[in-house]
Amino acid sequence: MTPPRYVDRASGEWRRERVHAHRFLEWLYNTASGRLATGVLVRSPHFSRLYGWVQRRRWSRRRIRPFVERMGVDTTGSVKSLDEFETFADFFTRRLHPWARPLHGNERACLCPADGRVLVYPRVDRRSRYRIKRAVFQLDGLLRDEAQAESFHGGSMAVVRLGLADYHHVHFPDSGVPSPARAIPGAYHAGGPYALRRLVPFYTENHRMVTPFTSDHFGAMAIVEVGALTVGSIRQAYSPHTRVGRGEHKAGFEPGGSTVVLLLRPGAIEWDDDLLARSRQELEVHVRVGDSLGRAPEGRV
Repeated sequence: MTPPRYVDRASGEWRRERVHAHRFLEWLYNTASGRLATGVLVRSPHFSRLYGWVQRRRWSRRRIRPFVERMGVDTTGSVKSLDEFETFADFFTRRLHPWARPLHGNERACLCPADGRVLVYPRVDRRSRYRIKRAVFQLDGLLRDEAQAESFHGGSMAVVRLGLADYHHVHFPDSGVPSPARAIPGAYHAGGPYALRRLVPFYTENHRMVTPFTSDHFGAMAIVEVGALTVGSIRQAYSPHTRVGRGEHKAGFEPGGSTVVLLLRPGAIEWDDDLLARSRQELEVHVRVGDSLGRAPEGRV
């Protein structure tokens, strides 16, 4: 299994993704015994909850420094120092000082909701199948709501794939008013391209939460958080029907990989040129919270 390459937007450098426990993932998705274990145990919510419980034990803090060094975790701006974290889960869900993720200066910019590898799709429809790093889905399967899927037919989409080394919190891409998050219970497949010979139903079977969001500059949006292997929970941190500011904290993932999907209505956004160019080549760009994904077209509010 060759780890995928991506472009780091801040430096412009090509980088190779660091994969945690890559031998385990290779076995899990590419051998008969691993696929059997996936079907019987690993994809189960109970496995991820058990993993989360282990990472909340005090002795798990011994894993923090080796993990930081092996995965190249950027701890700049962390509210706590490495020695202050009580457990590995405490470190994984670390918060950052606001100055560590400044918001893009253009008020009409759609902010990246999470640190991660981004692909953008300038037009999506209900009938098309989208393949993202060995995972295939349609809007209906992602949202499990035909009326909601129809409302985004002809619109556009951004997919932000978080790695284990990333800051694992989600922020609002614009100011506006969020509705309650709707939970879709499901499995916990891994979110990366680890299966070499088969496609993984990551976006249609995994546990996810869908938040309708009426934004000031982009109109009706949907923010979809997808839990991955070892994500014990997705914790929402906002009050439904209460106005939020751009970049305000929305949710957090507990230990494990994860993905955030943004869906927008037709004509709501003009994606940034560099993201469009790379996405046409199916190449991910690493973008951080608060950076621009695109902008509201002239003439919109």
